[in-house]
Amino acid sequence: MFRIGHHFLGGVLACLLLLALADAAPAQGLSDATRGVPLPGKGPRAYVNLIIDDLPNLDLWGQLADDADAFGMKTTLALNTAKATPADYAAMAARVAKGHEIANHTRDHVPVAPSGVIKLRFFSPQAKSAYAAVDSQAKILRIIVDDNPKPLAELDLAENGRYPTLRQLTDALNNVRGVAAELGDPYYANIQSRFLAERDKTDIFFKNAFAPLFVDIPAHARYEIQGADEDISAAMPGYTVKSMVFPFLVSDAASRQVTSELGLTCGRVGTAGNAALGAPGGYDLYRIYAVKPRDAFGADPASPQFAAKVASFLKKIKEVGGVLCLYSHGPDEFTNEQWKALLPLLAADKEIAYVTLGELGDFVRKIAVLRDGKYYLPQAK
Repeated sequence: MFRIGHHFLGGVLACLLLLALADAAPAQGLSDATRGVPLPGKGPRAYVNLIIDDLPNLDLWGQLADDADAFGMKTTLALNTAKATPADYAAMAARVAKGHEIANHTRDHVPVAPSGVIKLRFFSPQAKSAYAAVDSQAKILRIIVDDNPKPLAELDLAENGRYPTLRQLTDALNNVRGVAAELGDPYYANIQSRFLAERDKTDIFFKNAFAPLFVDIPAHARYEIQGADEDISAAMPGYTVKSMVFPFLVSDAASRQVTSELGLTCGRVGTAGNAALGAPGGYDLYRIYAVKPRDAFGADPASPQFAAKVASFLKKIKEVGGVLCLYSHGPDEFTNEQWKALLPLLAADKEIAYVTLGELGDFVRKIAVLRDGKYYLPQAK
């Protein structure tokens, strides 16, 4: 008789448990493995939002919106507001009047949930220790060496101070003798320095390499999202922003909570988001899936492979109760000519609705049941 060792049996049980957990895990993304039930009722079998990101791509979105009108499709522009002009808002208003949408994409086009925003260190042969201290109340960053009561440097973090952005603060730090600093990511350059998180001591002595500083994510996210809302409301009186598009596809629980508190009713991320409302694991309305047409279908709309991939994509999302987005940035990703060729391929499937991001969110809340922060459809028995 064979004797099965405890380690072997434990390994088998562990594998079975992992498989069970994987099967029960919330569906994210969209692939052949994505499971879900079809949407209920006799309406559309899937809902898709066509969306262009970023103010510099306003002209591309305007043309897409105009082309989409011919097919009864509605589109969305994800707007970062800091540099938008009255002429820009006039162009947006003309499309909004036809049913298209402006979504919040923050004021400064920065991630709302960044990780370590600045990395810094200090070294001097004469020193034995060094640390950075963030005083969030006084809006000051201090560099302290060898516990000297007189700081080596005090840097002003105030909104109207000398170093209001992380780019300016990083440059100033590099002018302090012994200090080396760099942004955690180039996209963090325009984040407001005043949102650095309170910290009494961050060890920055050379032997410990670079040390990160962080921001207060709720305060930073609130400023960026609320600021964009206020900009849009001021420029387009009477227009209410409903949707959030997280810059660089980045969000976390805290920034999504702020988004909800500010009255935005849905949020889009990227390919790690939820694509199937019919998925057994539920659908997070603040983590809506989005994929670029170039990545989903290819770059040549004239090729048979392109049309075949579009047809396969549409078939799949109807099977799983798809509620999702197709998005791009500028013409380097997908041109107006490519969009114009894609639209009739999408419109040919009359079982799919092409709506704004806000309308997509409205549909989810109307048709699905909210439970523990996610929306669910009844699953087939």
